[in-house]
Amino acid sequence: MNKNKLYILLHDDWEIYGDGTGDPEELMFEPARRILDICDRYGAKYTFYAEIGQQLNMLNAPGEKWQKYALTWEEILKDAVQRGHDVQLHFHPQWIGAELENGNWKLDYSKWSTGQVEHELLDEWIGKGKQYLENLLTPVNIEYEVLSFRAGGWLCQPSTGLYNAFKKHGIVCDASVMKGRYAEYEDGSRLDFRNAVSRYRPWEVAPDDFSKEQEGSGVWELPVYTEESKLPHTVYLLKKAFHPFYYYQINKKRQIKKGGGEYSPSVIRRGESKEHYGSFGYMHHNHLKSYVDTVKEKAKTYKDARHLILLTHSKSFLDYKNFEKLLSKLSPDPQVSFTTTRDFIRENLIC
Repeated sequence: MNKNKLYILLHDDWEIYGDGTGDPEELMFEPARRILDICDRYGAKYTFYAEIGQQLNMLNAPGEKWQKYALTWEEILKDAVQRGHDVQLHFHPQWIGAELENGNWKLDYSKWSTGQVEHELLDEWIGKGKQYLENLLTPVNIEYEVLSFRAGGWLCQPSTGLYNAFKKHGIVCDASVMKGRYAEYEDGSRLDFRNAVSRYRPWEVAPDDFSKEQEGSGVWELPVYTEESKLPHTVYLLKKAFHPFYYYQINKKRQIKKGGGEYSPSVIRRGESKEHYGSFGYMHHNHLKSYVDTVKEKAKTYKDARHLILLTHSKSFLDYKNFEKLLSKLSPDPQVSFTTTRDFIRENLIC
């Protein structure tokens, strides 16, 4: 890869709601089809972080409806890989032991935090998730492999169980850390990325805490870019890209599309500043372009390949025209290039 370019990685945590509700066709499949078509028009590459707990439960559930969902899930990801896009591993552990009750999924919220799940269970699910995706997608592209993982809710701390599972199953990269994010929950779990190494530079992780660096560990962190502000999110958005009518419309869409019940414990403490990441499913294209310009400037002295992760969720994708405008601005830029997560890892972290 050209180390003078900034590589854009478009990430999508591809899933229904965290409580197991929602129509996959509406929240996942139709958005994915539209997003891929837009990406192909501009030569952009896309990475689905596919939620494997949901899929394996639906795949093994009785009833034609769940089988149809599971098979459509497979067909969309096979099509994505065929078209040159990417699929990596995402997992919300509350799907462990999920059961159907009166046609609805009942999840185990005592397992919602990856960092607190028993190591044996975590190893089992990460192993079978990686194997399932590779069995599904290697026949489409012989070079396909699962190299990266994102923890549900970004809850990758403490990280020892994940680290051991990664080393066992050949996963070399985590993508859960967002510098600045901090929260403590009433069940005792927490995430603390306030002192994470970087917003845009990968690092080899400390086995017990992926937000810290330990050279030679053999597992890398690929951080999601963030900006921090003490302003409320809406005020921050307007300050960065003054388009009040646009965000008024977006807010109306968010209220209409809002779904999913409570599945996590209550937050008892947050940091003073809020981290804001580039959610291209709704943030104005001028605002997102400012992220690109900022990282190009900040990382211009960085000797290795530079990356910027923009992250969304298909289930809350709210403006396809805005996304297309973003790509139309970035694709002609000679200093910017789109790549898959798999290719970035191969060519820069484990080459």
